[in-house]
Amino acid sequence: MKPLSFLQTSSSVLLLLLALARTQVQAQGVDCLTTPSDPSCVSFELPAATIQTDLDSLCTQMPYMPGCSLYKSCQAASKTDQWCTPFSVLADICAVDMPNMGNCKNYVALCGTAANQTSSASRPAVCSKAPMISSFPTTKNASALVIDICTEMDMAGCERCPKPAPGAYAADCDTLGTYAILCKAMPDMNQCATWKSMCSASSDTASSLSFQSSEYCAAGVGSPDMNPPAMRMYFHLGFSDYVLFEKWVPRNQSQYVGTWFALFFLTLFFQTIQTYHNGLEVQWAEENAREFEDIAKSDSSVSLTNSGKGGLSNSILLHWVHIWRQPWTAKEVWQNLIRAVLTFIETTLGYALMLVTMTFNVPLFFAVILGLTVGSVVFSRQRSMTMVKSNTTSGGTGCAGCG
Repeated sequence: MKPLSFLQTSSSVLLLLLALARTQVQAQGVDCLTTPSDPSCVSFELPAATIQTDLDSLCTQMPYMPGCSLYKSCQAASKTDQWCTPFSVLADICAVDMPNMGNCKNYVALCGTAANQTSSASRPAVCSKAPMISSFPTTKNASALVIDICTEMDMAGCERCPKPAPGAYAADCDTLGTYAILCKAMPDMNQCATWKSMCSASSDTASSLSFQSSEYCAAGVGSPDMNPPAMRMYFHLGFSDYVLFEKWVPRNQSQYVGTWFALFFLTLFFQTIQTYHNGLEVQWAEENAREFEDIAKSDSSVSLTNSGKGGLSNSILLHWVHIWRQPWTAKEVWQNLIRAVLTFIETTLGYALMLVTMTFNVPLFFAVILGLTVGSVVFSRQRSMTMVKSNTTSGGTGCAGCG
């Protein structure tokens, strides 16, 4: 009888264990996607593979969604920021932007949409632990804002998002990144209100993430392409400003110091070219004046002795007509070639330096001013000699070669 008693006892224990197991299975068998408010679903989370599949499918169908731009950025740099949590990225796409897409059904079933979400207390904890970014723009909104900005002003960064074809849902480009670049450059544009709201300082709460330290908001964070110089039309300090070219943007102290000295010596070079050009003009005027006098003495059609104010005016006009009638000599052709090259260089440098001062960057502004000041001292003797020669050639009138 002992063996039978042992078997009976073992069977009872087995049945008890099966009953306990069945109870546990029933407790764990709640479908949290159907009844997410069930108390047993508080700690429920979508499997990582499911989230990954949903994100990959969504971003394959519409890669230009802002959430997909963020997802790509997070994957490329293997970021671990809170807003890069896969479930949070899924929320960025599904809570407001595209809740009706097929691959959003798991998120919507679990957490609802922004329009119909019930109290977070009745939802799984993951819905509040990894929520969407507050004020995150929708695909259509981000695309419309980028197009509006670039239609109003063709800024650096607009080339990233060509205007969509008529009837297209949105611009097929990185709308979130482009929108951030444009608003970093000119944050006070009306179209940047959404960007400011998304990037505003706020502590993490159950319904939002603090996105202000991301590369989409913070200056100096991320690649240089994500940090264009701000366009400040007033005197300011700081490293980051466009200096004549799109790629000439000093971003640290050493680059800034190098830029300062480059502009200073460029201004000195401008002064050198200007002084040399003026000296050549006086020298050529002396030579041409002597040659013209010799020609005029042998040509009775040109009178150099008209008296009176009107006579002087007529004499100048006659001189001009006579000069225009003369064919250019080889010497004059050479002089004009040199004159054209020097004028081109001098004018180009002059306007380039003017554009530098228009950056309103105080140290760069004074690099040009100091260069002009030092240049005026360095070339003071040469300019004085040029003025003396000019007065001597023109008979003290200050008009070299006027006759």
